[in-house]
Amino acid sequence: MNVLVLGKGGREHSLCYNLKKSKKISNLWCMPGNAGINRIAKFSNLNTDDNQSILDFCIKKKINLVIPGSEEFLAKGVGDYLRLNGIKVFGPSKKSALLESSKIFTKQICKLGNINTAKWEVFKNSKIALKKIRNLNFPIVIKLDKLAAGKGVLVAKSFEDAKSFLKKVEQGKIGDSNSKIIVEKKLTGKEASFFYVVDGNSSKFIGSAQDYKRVGENNTGLNTGGMGCISPSSYENEKNIKLINKKFIEPTIKAMNFLGYPFKGILYAGLMFTKSDVFLIEYNIRLGDPECQALIARLASNFLDICIATEEQKLKDIQIKISAKKSICIVMASKGYPESYKSGFSIKGIDKVNGNNMVFHAGTKLNKNKELVTNGGRVLNIISKQQTVEKAKAEAYKLITSIKCSNLFYRKDIGD
Repeated sequence: MNVLVLGKGGREHSLCYNLKKSKKISNLWCMPGNAGINRIAKFSNLNTDDNQSILDFCIKKKINLVIPGSEEFLAKGVGDYLRLNGIKVFGPSKKSALLESSKIFTKQICKLGNINTAKWEVFKNSKIALKKIRNLNFPIVIKLDKLAAGKGVLVAKSFEDAKSFLKKVEQGKIGDSNSKIIVEKKLTGKEASFFYVVDGNSSKFIGSAQDYKRVGENNTGLNTGGMGCISPSSYENEKNIKLINKKFIEPTIKAMNFLGYPFKGILYAGLMFTKSDVFLIEYNIRLGDPECQALIARLASNFLDICIATEEQKLKDIQIKISAKKSICIVMASKGYPESYKSGFSIKGIDKVNGNNMVFHAGTKLNKNKELVTNGGRVLNIISKQQTVEKAKAEAYKLITSIKCSNLFYRKDIGD
């Protein structure tokens, strides 16, 4: 088979790392890619923002399967476009992708499927939301309806917090300034991410994780795309795997089929475990970043077989094997991230890996002198898989000390 992965981050590097092990793959491509991905997958100049360009490339290179890494590809309908031309895709249609690209759509699905979620109210835009929330009891949760690269949610402790966030939305500094705004009641509990593969009819568990979204230690500072994670979540057990499937995943599959939008791909449930119950915070329709990197480290099955079974609606016929070991992913990011930052800083010492320790590239490139340099906000993902989270954490932070770059920072409490 010839396989194309779409994306350029640590998630896509980890997917290519797993896919490369499959003897079924003749040629593995990944675009736009990065300096790490380009070591193990083929690449070329391709306008990945244009579905027609992707299709033309697939036809020319006889691509059998396309795996979009990011939600942006799926929200633009690349799955529909390629399937209409006979090319298999691991991921949902544009309509099914609304489960992530529209928070309001997900809330409506929760209502249709009788799925637990926080009480919510929607406002036409950030200006109206700002006027309406002044007299609410804080804290509250504010969400953009549209995609915002993992930065479209704020737990506002005060009106001033909310005002600052909504002004940035209005100015176009966060997400889409025209996005509708959802205001939710804040739930109190602990978060966890549970991942299921869905083939339109059936589903199978593929792993869980706990993400660290805030930029600073002790969960302080701005929301980011993710500064690290551990897998599994402390809430992962057979009881909860079955419970989440029954109360969230199965009703969602049923509701999507009722609408005529059968879901195929990864259904990633962001959940809040409270003292009284479990609630859906949000759905994502792809593997998370950096959660994917930690999950892939524990995945004992080949990801290609899962993709094929999903697209052909044969999930029931395969067994997904997950290692009992624990994994950690620590993100090394450019100073200034998630706001403004500079790129082009030299990176040394990333090849000192062995066995269960890995470095996945997120934002890197080779400069004119073929030297590895930073090329993004999140730059490197440091992965370790060990018998315990404590051992994985110790190994990952030890590995970080061997990496030399003057413009990178990382949280020191991932896994605490």
